[in-house]
Amino acid sequence: MTDRLALDFVAAAMRDYGPAGQAGPGRIRIATTPDKIQEAIRVCQGALQCDRLITISSADNGTTLELIYHLTGPHRTILSLSISLPRDAPKTPTLSDILPPAGIYERQIHDLLGIVFLGHPGLKRIVLNEEWPENEFPLRKDWKPGPDTWYGGIREGRT
Repeated sequence: MTDRLALDFVAAAMRDYGPAGQAGPGRIRIATTPDKIQEAIRVCQGALQCDRLITISSADNGTTLELIYHLTGPHRTILSLSISLPRDAPKTPTLSDILPPAGIYERQIHDLLGIVFLGHPGLKRIVLNEEWPENEFPLRKDWKPGPDTWYGGIREGRT
C-alpha cells in the first residue's frame, strides 16, 4: 500500500494552479481556474499519480456555479480540484479528452445546471427528457417550473 500524499507535497506540485488545503483526513482541495484545469489535471495524473476520476460534483452557490473534480490513485488520497464559473455564461473546457469518464458527468451537469463544456464531443441530453424546455436548468437555485410549461412525460387526457 502506498502512503497518502502529504499536503506540502501536493501544494508544491500544484503551486502554479492554485492554493491547496487540507479538506479532511486523506482529502486535499485545490482551487484553480477554468483556464488552468486541464493542465492541473495532467499534473495530478503525472506527478501526483491520480489514475481515477471518482466523480465531478457541481453546485449553484447563488453567485457562481462550482465544479469539483475528485481524483484518487494508489495512495488513496482524494484530491478535489475546484473551479468557479459565472452564472450568466458558465463555460469551461471539457476534460473528456484526458479523462474519458468525465464525459458522462459533464453531460449530466450540462443538463441540470447549464454549464457548457467546450470541446465535448456530444453534450446531448442524458438526464432530462427530450421535451424539456431549452435553457431551463432544474438544479439552479433560481429555477422555478412554469405553470404553463410542458416538461415532458404523460399529458392528462391523452391516450
